[in-house]
Amino acid sequence: MTGQSTDHERTFGQWWDWKGEYKRVSIPALTALCVDAYRAAGVPPDDAAFLAEGAIDKTVQGDHARGVIYIPPQVRSIRSGRQDARAPIHVVQSRGASGLVAGGSKAIGRLVCRAGMRFAIDKAREHGIGLAAATGGAGLLTQYVTMAIDAGMIGVVMTQTGPCVAPLGGYTALLGNGPFAVGVPAARHDPVVLDMSFTQSSASGVLLAAEQGDRMPSGALLDSSGAPSTDPRDFRDVDRSKSPTEARGDGTLTALGNSHKGYAMIFLIGLLSSVLSDTAPAWDLAPGSASDGAVAGTLLIAIDPHAFGVADPPGAVDAFIDTVTTAPRREGVDEILYPGMRSQQLRRARRERGSVDVPVPQLDALLAMAAELGIEVAPLVTDE
Repeated sequence: MTGQSTDHERTFGQWWDWKGEYKRVSIPALTALCVDAYRAAGVPPDDAAFLAEGAIDKTVQGDHARGVIYIPPQVRSIRSGRQDARAPIHVVQSRGASGLVAGGSKAIGRLVCRAGMRFAIDKAREHGIGLAAATGGAGLLTQYVTMAIDAGMIGVVMTQTGPCVAPLGGYTALLGNGPFAVGVPAARHDPVVLDMSFTQSSASGVLLAAEQGDRMPSGALLDSSGAPSTDPRDFRDVDRSKSPTEARGDGTLTALGNSHKGYAMIFLIGLLSSVLSDTAPAWDLAPGSASDGAVAGTLLIAIDPHAFGVADPPGAVDAFIDTVTTAPRREGVDEILYPGMRSQQLRRARRERGSVDVPVPQLDALLAMAAELGIEVAPLVTDE
């Protein structure tokens, strides 16, 4: 398919979307290209697969603000030496069910966090619960709670990001946007998966809107003086060669609900993520800040539901889901969903088909990256 394809369904709650041309791409070929790119940059095979899979999974769900769009910039970052694909990652402290997992300042945060969730799962097998503080930003949180789910456990993750939110009543970006995720295994149903930030909009969605010259929904953004704005360029510039932290203006995202409740969650997630991992607060993660080499922190928790005497935890989750999703519906409502249900339906359907629609500029960027790295690319575009 060389023109506009039509399978653009996405998870609910995303106001942003790519409005240009798409091409339908083979998921196995796309995966191979991205894994090969990471490997060509010096990333070990297992780590390359992990890094590629998280981004591809977002693309497969139809979220083109947080999918493969970020692979070329990260590969460039690794090749330039800003990130070290082989930086050692160690458990530097362990006490009871908790511990600190650390890499150096150039370690890839997502790999440090993967080690952190592995540590938490091992501790949960012994103690019923495990908690790891990790010296690295988690990025795409669903991967870590999925690790816990695959181990038959509940996963919880919270992480720090660069500054993009002002304190309530202020206008200077000091806080991250409060990324938070929970995964709960079920039996008959897909797992419950919540992956969100505590701002009105995802920062990546704002960047995608800025790239296309779109406007934002009202109430999601403040400009540099703290006045409401619907122009995403007040928050981000449109240079995709920059990381999400670097590509920022002076505007700020608003807290979820434009309320003290959303602000309080952002405050606490940022506080705990940085203090317990002994890493930088959000304001020290801004480009040009005095804390050169500062890293974000993440908390990763695994909980063994069998540790509490429940006879059949996945069955109990199924029963909970059944009651909620079969509740009486308002007129015009076709289906009652639970967290993660829609994204997993889309993922399963597209992976069974073996293809996904990818924005043409993102596909072009991947092919340019492959050419730069000398990677032989299998046929990508498909009619299936």
